[in-house]
Amino acid sequence: MAETTKVLVTGGAGFIGSHLVNGLLDNDYAVAVVDDLSAGQLRNVNHRATFYHAPINDPRINQIIQREGPEIIFHLAAQSSVRQSALDPVADADSNVLGTIGLLSAAAAEGVDKIVFSSTGGAIYGNPDTIPCDENTPVSPLTPYALSKYVSELYLKLFYQTYGLAYTILRYSNVYGPGQDPNGEAGVISIFAGSMLRGRSPNIYGDGKQERDFVYVSDVVEANLAAMYHGDGRTYNIGTGEPVTIKRIYSLLQECTDYRDEPVYRPRRAGEVLRIALDSGRAGRELAWEPKVSLEEGLRLSVDYVRNSMVRRSGRARLAT
Repeated sequence: MAETTKVLVTGGAGFIGSHLVNGLLDNDYAVAVVDDLSAGQLRNVNHRATFYHAPINDPRINQIIQREGPEIIFHLAAQSSVRQSALDPVADADSNVLGTIGLLSAAAAEGVDKIVFSSTGGAIYGNPDTIPCDENTPVSPLTPYALSKYVSELYLKLFYQTYGLAYTILRYSNVYGPGQDPNGEAGVISIFAGSMLRGRSPNIYGDGKQERDFVYVSDVVEANLAAMYHGDGRTYNIGTGEPVTIKRIYSLLQECTDYRDEPVYRPRRAGEVLRIALDSGRAGRELAWEPKVSLEEGLRLSVDYVRNSMVRRSGRARLAT
């Protein structure tokens, strides 16, 4: 019997990371997870995975990699709040840049074959002239978060050239789906759905005409699986290529939730991208990847998840009283 391939997922207790862990386990990989639970939840981690509670810039990362011996590392752990990155760019760089450098150093020292890196296509290009934009579009970060992701990409390329540590970079558009926190500050779809189902008017920052490219989380998992053994030294946009306004998302979610009230408009947030959509043609040609879940289906599944979660929490609250 062939030996099971070992992989490590940083940020594996988070929204995207926990879906990826489940996808890897379903494909018979042996999975270890590193997460500091600053944003993720322990309950998200599949019981079949080995869990390590540690931040990505923890010196124990070397020991964890040595102990687990992964062939491939999926690096998703990050300070991912755009707003927080502007408030504290030093902490953002400490986690996202220095944490990545430490991980790459440990991976190179321990003979890891490859890093699959989760980057941001939704923020790294700023406000590009052409929509959808491809991977040759000039990088123009508008926030410390986006800049930290780009700097990490450059370090991946450096470690490939210097130490032979293979990598693939995946630049995601706006990822959404079941498991995204409706009480967080990121993830407009889950936030809107949670507010609507509670009978509260969601906030729209700006005029709602800003455009985003929304890609469903299971499609992102498939992109990661496709990148395991393909695309070495390459960067790929992972999105649908279809820009959708925030007002349109609001309207579609009203249909899913039977919510009738209008949103509350707030001032636009500094550094926010106004218009973005990603051309994923390269991923289609080289990774045989394409998005499969339509926006309408993804929104329905997302709302169903938030609704069911609220029912479960309500039931637990009644039992507690």
